[in-house]
Amino acid sequence: MPMKICIDVRPLQNAHRTRGVGVLLHNLLRQMGRLAVEDDVTLITLKGKAFPPLFRHERRLETRRLERPNRFNWIADQFLLPELVKKSGAELFFATDFNSYLVPTGNLRVVSMVYDLIPFVFPEAMAAQPLSVKIGWRTNFKKLRYSQGLIAISEATKRDLVSLLGVAPEKIAVIHPGIDHALFNPDNAGDGERRLEVLARYGIEGCFLLYVGDSEWRKNLRRVLEALAGIDSDLRIVLAGKRALTDATLHGWVREFGLQERVVIPGYVPDADLPLLYGAAQAFVFPTLYEGFGFPVVEAMACGCPVITSKVSSLPEVAGDAALLADPLSVAEIRKALELVSGDADLRQRMSSAGLRQASLFSWERCAAETLAFLRATAGGL
Repeated sequence: MPMKICIDVRPLQNAHRTRGVGVLLHNLLRQMGRLAVEDDVTLITLKGKAFPPLFRHERRLETRRLERPNRFNWIADQFLLPELVKKSGAELFFATDFNSYLVPTGNLRVVSMVYDLIPFVFPEAMAAQPLSVKIGWRTNFKKLRYSQGLIAISEATKRDLVSLLGVAPEKIAVIHPGIDHALFNPDNAGDGERRLEVLARYGIEGCFLLYVGDSEWRKNLRRVLEALAGIDSDLRIVLAGKRALTDATLHGWVREFGLQERVVIPGYVPDADLPLLYGAAQAFVFPTLYEGFGFPVVEAMACGCPVITSKVSSLPEVAGDAALLADPLSVAEIRKALELVSGDADLRQRMSSAGLRQASLFSWERCAAETLAFLRATAGGL
């Protein structure tokens, strides 16, 4: 039986679009559109920001978003969003962003997507945020208790929902995201001619470790650099960003540890170049303090790159037995892992093979099928 569903797709249009949330939703909804061919879908969008159709039977309801100060957007959503959902006539609302978490009313059922609970796991790190933002987080996240269904992107996120917000575990489905296997694969990573061109373009020479991400506090880059500084070799690290890494603090750490000749910061690296960097690196280094999922870990493994990551949050779950795990708070453990992997070619080969097997478990086709099945079950009151 066709489902009448309303979906908030604004993360595809705002600042989230180039981050993990935007990548996840873009790929998930694109695949869902191929499966939900008979469903009646209403998309809540931002006014004046077009994007291609996602579903066969879709219509769009536009809402304005406050540009400045954007920390008050959650207040506007308290009043505008319920009216738009009601106007859609949907039986189910799929909330894809913390600003769109709703308390169900009438016959409406709500499924909420939850990526992570960073504000609750690290409240001290959020202390500098404006009071309005803190209130918005707490107000919206507390609504999750009322959703008839929740999708957590990892078992770690599910544990946090239960322990930190008191959500009933039986309402939560764990559905892992996928990655783009057409892009991240050994063939693309092993293209020798293109690899040489990319390495030359970014000024990368010799043996190197690779990090992909940004420089925010939870990425733990200071400890990574301190660990590298304790290794007596010419081993380098490339810090690549899907957005340019221009943080003055990061550059200060490079100088503090005397790593000016061993750290390469190429700036923004487009997705098309990432497989070639993964393929050329001795290992991918990602010992972060917390991840709801950790896309780069799976992308690296899919390219055959050995992975060093953290033994906390979702990362052991995502990496399985294919990665070397370290305590992200221990510089000594991180250093030991760097030395072990960079110094043992046989180990790197074993990790590469295990990583390819592990990465094959994560696909957008499976993610979309499981998500759609959970939405249908929740809409039906199961």
